[in-house]
Amino acid sequence: MADVKVSFLGGARGVGRSSIEISDDSGSIILDSGVNLGGKGRERCPIDPEGEISALILTHAHLDHSGYAPAILSKWDCDLFATPPTVDISEILLRDYLNLVSEDEAKPYNASDITLLRRKEKSIRFGLAMEPIDGWKLIPFNAGHVLGSAMIYLKSPKGVSVLYTGDLNTTNTRTLRGADMNLPEVDYLIIESTYGGDEDIHPSRKKVERKFVEDVEKVLGSGGVVIVPAFALGRSQEVLLTLIHYIESGFLQEVPIFVDGMIREVSKFYSMYWSWLRPELQRRIRESKRGLFDHRAIEEVRNRDELLELSEPFIVITTSGMLQGGPVLTYLKHYGTKRGNLIYLTGYQVRGTRGRLLLDGVRDLQLPDGSSIHIDADVKFADFSAHADQPNLINFISKLWGKGLKEVMLVHGEYDKMIQLRRKLEKRGIRTYIPKLGERITLS
Repeated sequence: MADVKVSFLGGARGVGRSSIEISDDSGSIILDSGVNLGGKGRERCPIDPEGEISALILTHAHLDHSGYAPAILSKWDCDLFATPPTVDISEILLRDYLNLVSEDEAKPYNASDITLLRRKEKSIRFGLAMEPIDGWKLIPFNAGHVLGSAMIYLKSPKGVSVLYTGDLNTTNTRTLRGADMNLPEVDYLIIESTYGGDEDIHPSRKKVERKFVEDVEKVLGSGGVVIVPAFALGRSQEVLLTLIHYIESGFLQEVPIFVDGMIREVSKFYSMYWSWLRPELQRRIRESKRGLFDHRAIEEVRNRDELLELSEPFIVITTSGMLQGGPVLTYLKHYGTKRGNLIYLTGYQVRGTRGRLLLDGVRDLQLPDGSSIHIDADVKFADFSAHADQPNLINFISKLWGKGLKEVMLVHGEYDKMIQLRRKLEKRGIRTYIPKLGERITLS
């Protein structure tokens, strides 16, 4: 059996810039090519691959998995394998990302390179096999993370099989079904571990939503403004549907819900790709003949200055989710510095980002222009996670272990959490490894 080599170009012992090279004598494949939103300079990007790249496969559109893709396509002129939602949404997020890179840093690619995604696209569909390079088999499976997200099953010409999860969510959300658990036997599993720590046990989504809405209602009732920084893909749509549900049920007072940033464009793809959503939403869209986010309370921000002059209470959902740039900084300067308002973080905050600093208790934040602000608004966190927690990661891994899995490799997580997850897995007799950045290992 010919050896398969795996190189960890990013996302090893850390969150961000996910990228893995997998190769044999047939050629080299890149699995994801992301950026580190909390990094600076060269640390933003994956390290260079060793082989001649014949194919790039993206699991989903979040920038920590797709943000470096144009550079790979430009340099290697290889094919891109991804679901249609991933390609379409990536284009939008990548254009926005170029604007977030500070002027004193070299941009990793230019705007024309982003057009390569569509030109080099080879669309993939859940459960349908393809051949990314000669002799290799690729089958994508639903990862349950965000619209169009896929786990990638690869089998080499000589029979070595690998499952790479990308980001994984095993439970249903308001928009998507949980990850596919009906998977083929696999030799090696490369799995994310964002919430792999011993304390990472997600509360039920119902409890999270109820607490979130109660906190929002309290601030609105006292005349305050609620700022919800959210990822343009996934978290924003979950938050919007939650607010709509509680307004319709009468639990939350109806106030304007403003949507700003890339969220507006990305949300349109939820109507375009309605057949990728959970069946309940498919039925709702078909029966109502309306988009998911067509609601009287929801308004797009067309003039930010007018919004800053409002005296009535309102909610604004805006990018970026980690406070690294975008319109959220305007709202932080205007409303985040005033008591009685609320900043509600809703997603994982990577170390080094302003969101992580705020979550860790820092209240003096430096802005990209060099100025600083002091946050007097209340800060809360809602666990609207689209990642599996430790118990669900263990359950997912255990099911594959029972099918003959040889080894588990942990990526995309903070190192201390990886160690805790490995300890739990090894107690169950599951062979587990935590690769280093730049490490190259052989699978046989």
